[in-house]
Amino acid sequence: MKSYELNDISYLSVPLPEDITRAKKNGDLIFAEELIHEKLTFPKTSQTLKKRLEGELAVLSALKKDQFPFDKLKAQQMLEDSFTEVKPREIEELVRTNNVEWIYKKGQMYVHRRFIENLVKTRKDYYLRYRYEEENNIDNERQTELDDNVRVMKHLGSRKAKITLKQTITPKVEMTNQEGPFLSHLPLPRSNGNTERQKVLATKGEVLDIADTTARQRTIAFQSDDKKDLTFEVEHEYEITATYHDLFKVMETQKDFAKQLSNEEKQIFRNELSEKSPHILFTTFLYKLLAEITSEEMNLIEKAYQIYEFVTTKVNYSYMREYFTIPNISEYCAINQKGDCGVQAILFITLCRMSGIPAKWESGLYISEYTQGPHDWAKFYLPTIGWVYADASFGGSAYRGNNLDRWKYYFGNLDVFRLPANDDIQTDFSIPKKQLRGDPIDNQRGELESAQRGLHFNQLDWRVNLIRFEFLKK
Repeated sequence: MKSYELNDISYLSVPLPEDITRAKKNGDLIFAEELIHEKLTFPKTSQTLKKRLEGELAVLSALKKDQFPFDKLKAQQMLEDSFTEVKPREIEELVRTNNVEWIYKKGQMYVHRRFIENLVKTRKDYYLRYRYEEENNIDNERQTELDDNVRVMKHLGSRKAKITLKQTITPKVEMTNQEGPFLSHLPLPRSNGNTERQKVLATKGEVLDIADTTARQRTIAFQSDDKKDLTFEVEHEYEITATYHDLFKVMETQKDFAKQLSNEEKQIFRNELSEKSPHILFTTFLYKLLAEITSEEMNLIEKAYQIYEFVTTKVNYSYMREYFTIPNISEYCAINQKGDCGVQAILFITLCRMSGIPAKWESGLYISEYTQGPHDWAKFYLPTIGWVYADASFGGSAYRGNNLDRWKYYFGNLDVFRLPANDDIQTDFSIPKKQLRGDPIDNQRGELESAQRGLHFNQLDWRVNLIRFEFLKK
């Protein structure tokens, strides 16, 4: 299989042979690769399984990129260095209580590289014990910013901002001219009904293409034949508007709200009601979970709310390994009851679709004065109202902080601190990649490849800098 063909990740829903699964779960990735190569050369192996096995080689390659670098002794030492009043073997307690992401490497436990950051983000007791007060102060400012936004949005009904950014991407590994030509992509804001006046202001590097603003995953593509010219940069601006929807008021006042879509709506939104392998699949477990949290008597808003409540109150936030290494994200999230923003968004989308509620993915960057970085969220459609938003991870964070006003806000609403670059998962760029993408789900941190290899995110230096953020009068 050619490298770019692996970007169609629907094959991940095909089960692996049990010997490969055993080796993988024990963390013996080298042995798992040997088993795969043996089966790929076996003449009776089906073509369907071969495609899955070739894809699994790419998955194992991603798993070996040291996303889980710390053994238990090192992790315990990091706890003691980062927090006050740490107990002996506290890392083991955190693993047992599902507060630390971990895997086996040759039978030994190793924890996620961002486990300290995850504890600070999700556990107030660790937040208060954190030794690095400056980082906490920045987060306090961000939390205040979000609360101010809720207050202003409820008062004014909408908000508008103009944002100017600079993004840069360059490889951190040595590359040769013999590997060329080189191709890179950086995300740009797309038209989603809330953004307008998108402009590219300046670039560094030879621009191959600027995708139309309606592209499903919008990027600016660069190309180069010279390894000395592999720093690509774009400065751009856009305007974004957020509109307030009080879905709780609708639930209280419109008891006769539709319990299902019209036949015309079902036809219009058939793609947003369908499965999409491997991550949006209507599995037996998810149907049983859905039956626990919703009922046939509920209308569409009530069902959406029950799904939002489950994801935000029952799923713990957790930084994840690369999505490419997870066979079915929605079921993973529901079974393990943990996941980051994108994992939670995909579970929300899947359960909504199973309930007859059109739902779709949106992602890009979160952009404010205090933080800039990748983020994912969801949209869902309601009759008479239209498309509204749900940000499960922001809602879950508010719930953990006992901030019920903000928790309710993110059921139906977003803020203007966004760069929406993607409105679907698993779609091609306007200039398709010829190598395996760093993230076949969507594009938030940029991509860079040579004619011979695609680079993983740990091989790339991607940066986003906020140049200007200003609120506009409507």
